[in-house]
Amino acid sequence: MPPASDPLRMYLVLRRGAIEELSRAGELAGAAAVACVRRYSDDPAFAEAFEEWRPRPGKVCLRARTASQWQQVRAEPHAEAGDPEGESAVALPPRRRSERGPLLERLQAMSSDLRAAPACAAESDSRAALTYVLNPAAVMSSGKTVAQVAHAAVLAADGGRVEDWVAAGCPGRVLAPSEEVFAEVAARPDCVARVVDAGLTEVPPGTVTVVALAPGPAGALPASLWGESQSGPDCGLSP
Repeated sequence: MPPASDPLRMYLVLRRGAIEELSRAGELAGAAAVACVRRYSDDPAFAEAFEEWRPRPGKVCLRARTASQWQQVRAEPHAEAGDPEGESAVALPPRRRSERGPLLERLQAMSSDLRAAPACAAESDSRAALTYVLNPAAVMSSGKTVAQVAHAAVLAADGGRVEDWVAAGCPGRVLAPSEEVFAEVAARPDCVARVVDAGLTEVPPGTVTVVALAPGPAGALPASLWGESQSGPDCGLSP
């Protein structure tokens, strides 16, 4: 059995400078991760790795700094969400750290600051999008946050209740409300995913980093998560 220091990881790759907003990066990474699981988990070449990876489905977010690196990443077996020439994310089937190969070893961890996610959804957002709600008490780098959103996307898809959402390409919105609002949302019985971090990197073990609410338009969200204001901690009316 491989040592614990050589775990299986799904590598998520973004192109440097192509995505400016955390919400968009999370949405695309989540969609790519779900597509990767659906495309490769039953493939004989990857099935064993997926089976071993699923109990501890770790993900690492990297960035391709050059056009050459980006094209080399896309030459690997992968799933992709978005526009390859613009905003997009790639997910690679799980592999061990020792099996990353020269290309992934050269890529940097995604640590650049992206524009923060809004506290609430725009009232005009009518998409049937999954809503990823970040825990403001869990202070994480951009790359860690993107990986946590991808965890939530895969958990939601694996639950079997959001197949129409998967078929639509996994549209999503990422919100970062106040601690009070997050606590209210995290306590709801209708969450379709709840990510509890193992505590191996940036947050203590057992931290709930992201919860996801079922796909729907912004107007179907709790009133504390939608409204015209997207800069302050309060949105809409009190629930």
